[in-house]
Amino acid sequence: MKTKIGRQLSGKWLGLLAGLGISVVASAAIADPVPITVWADTARVPMFEQYQAAHPDVKLDIVTIGLDMVAKLQLALRAKSQVPDVIFMPIINYPAQLSTRATNYLMDLTTLVPADKQAEFYPNSNVPCMVNGKLLCLRNDMAHFVIWYDKPLFGKLGVQVPTTWEDFEKLGGDLAKQGYVVGSGTEPVDVMNMLVSDGCHLALPDPKKDDTLQLDLTTDSCKKPAEMIDRMLASGALAKIGVFEPAFIDMAKNGKLAMSLGPTWFGPTFIKPTYEWAPKTLAAALPPKWSDQQQPSTWSWGGGTYGGWKDTKYPQQVLDIVTWMATNVDVQKTATTMSADKPASIAWGEQIKSDGYFADDNVFDTLLQAANFGNPGYGTLRIDVAAAIAKVVTPQLASGSKLVDLLPALQQEITNNAKVAGYQLEP
Repeated sequence: MKTKIGRQLSGKWLGLLAGLGISVVASAAIADPVPITVWADTARVPMFEQYQAAHPDVKLDIVTIGLDMVAKLQLALRAKSQVPDVIFMPIINYPAQLSTRATNYLMDLTTLVPADKQAEFYPNSNVPCMVNGKLLCLRNDMAHFVIWYDKPLFGKLGVQVPTTWEDFEKLGGDLAKQGYVVGSGTEPVDVMNMLVSDGCHLALPDPKKDDTLQLDLTTDSCKKPAEMIDRMLASGALAKIGVFEPAFIDMAKNGKLAMSLGPTWFGPTFIKPTYEWAPKTLAAALPPKWSDQQQPSTWSWGGGTYGGWKDTKYPQQVLDIVTWMATNVDVQKTATTMSADKPASIAWGEQIKSDGYFADDNVFDTLLQAANFGNPGYGTLRIDVAAAIAKVVTPQLASGSKLVDLLPALQQEITNNAKVAGYQLEP
């Protein structure tokens, strides 16, 4: 039995230990890992498992979620049940759709992620994580456009990879006469990439005004690339079918695709396995610029993001997971796609260089350089501009209409969608 003095001393020690922040609970409780629920796609599961292996102080419950993530998360938030602490967002518009008044899920990382860590990311790569001036996620991978081309074919034909859009059109016309195509003129994101190449305001978020989009398809900066697309469709240089359609895949397999504009992932994860280009065939070149531009301005297609729940019980652990997943060199260097974090991407690039598949050793260096030309307008939206193009533009182009004539209808479609989504519009 403890004496009175003993009880007093015990109380003093307990108070001192508590004051120093030293836990005095049972050792079994100290050892209990922090439970964190994660929603992710299948490709990210092994990466989260790597985090789990390196962090025994947390216990990840990894749930595989498909493209119905937003709907399921809205239901979970309304029910206040089974809301995940961390999510991987495979669609670039999810950050905007999950940071509305109705669905206010994402944690504000603006001041939580150190400035030096934010500076590790490529220029404009985290713009899709910016909503009304707040950083709400971290980018997993890059997806900027480059030129993917058949290097042996270019050598055989004695032609050079174009560096300007004017040369791209001219070479496309010359190759079309020989039975080749240089990409798709109807694939919605390909059309977007070409339209914004000269500064066209195609529903771009205004970084200085909340909930405001810049939209004006009446300018020469929109009409010039639209007219180029029209001429290249007419000449046969650009196909009137999308890059994922069976007929296009057949052309690519049969050696009729000389080159194609596409994102960083397009070459290794689609051309290689689906178009079945042989080893030492595929090479990459910088995206083209207009002759009066100092440098290219290239769009992106995809690039996932990591975000956390703003009301999680474990904000420090969530912040650590989000940051680690996006920037850890060991986990990113073996990923399928190029990391948006510079140090991690360099390690990933070593894998590309040693792969042995590509036509030369310059592919990663090209992707690296092109990352500096990412269009700052590539952001996250509550509307789907690509879907608007697919609805209003793609079928008509396939039927012989001209893109320049379809721009007013496209502007109206985007305007209608934007107003429903609560956006203000400006030129």
